[in-house]
Amino acid sequence: MRRAGLSGSTRLIPGVRPQGPNSRNLSRLTTSLVLALLLGCSKKAPPAPPTPPPPAPVQVPPEPPLPALAELRLRDWNEVEEEEFLKLPDLAAAPTLKWDFTPGRRHGYDFGETLTQRIERSAGSRKASYTSREKNRGVFEFAAGRDRTALAMMKIQSVEAFINDIRVPQDPDKKNQGSVTECVVTEDGVTEPVKEKGLADARLYLQSLFSLRIGTNELVPGRITTKTAGWYKVGRYECVRLESEFEMATEKPSQRYLIRGRVVGFFCPAERRFVRASAAVASSTRANALAKENVWSTTQMDAVSQFRVKLLE
Repeated sequence: MRRAGLSGSTRLIPGVRPQGPNSRNLSRLTTSLVLALLLGCSKKAPPAPPTPPPPAPVQVPPEPPLPALAELRLRDWNEVEEEEFLKLPDLAAAPTLKWDFTPGRRHGYDFGETLTQRIERSAGSRKASYTSREKNRGVFEFAAGRDRTALAMMKIQSVEAFINDIRVPQDPDKKNQGSVTECVVTEDGVTEPVKEKGLADARLYLQSLFSLRIGTNELVPGRITTKTAGWYKVGRYECVRLESEFEMATEKPSQRYLIRGRVVGFFCPAERRFVRASAAVASSTRANALAKENVWSTTQMDAVSQFRVKLLE
């Protein structure tokens, strides 16, 4: 006998659920998720790339010792100032040695210099040397201000240069540039730099040529000793002759230099200004520098120079 409500093709089996289409899809999805989780957990992460080794440090070769400085000979006083002037009787009273920097006063000087150098450079087994000669011209001007100091302006430029006796052509674009130095000067001759462009030793000209303070005084960097040496008639001026001897030196790990010179100046106390001054200077420089090829280069330079200032009337 058939039971009511059941078709003949559908039978119930105890303990087994009927399997429809949705049930089969859910079963496959569950299986895929389980496999994906199992595979994802079992797969190892890729190893990190190895850290590149640090670059090998550049081996700087040991610095060579600096060669000894040349022995510098001081010129005789009559070689410093070759022109002879009429000797006058000495005055009993010591002269007053001070500039006249009354507001509005101006003092101008013509400047001339000859310079001879011998330069030698060596790097490893390579060596080169040459000689050079220069002539420089310029002008010095002292313009007095309201506080009885003066602004001293020095402009110097090269007018002629030779290397190994071969003339060096001048660049037309740089012909009128030169170097410019400005200093503040007190009436007793103390200088304070204001501006420098070009020659690093331009202040030396001012400090040595116009040395007024008797005795030994500081010179940046070094010292200068000045003394009076009689009276002379220079042109229409009665002047006291001043003789100065100076030395400048520096000692650094890779550089040393020495400058020694003598100066003869003629100062007119009545006009309270210099009429002329001449200097003879010798210098020696030694320096090391590390070149791009990681090779030490050594430069030796020895020079002699003479320079002079004359009052512009």
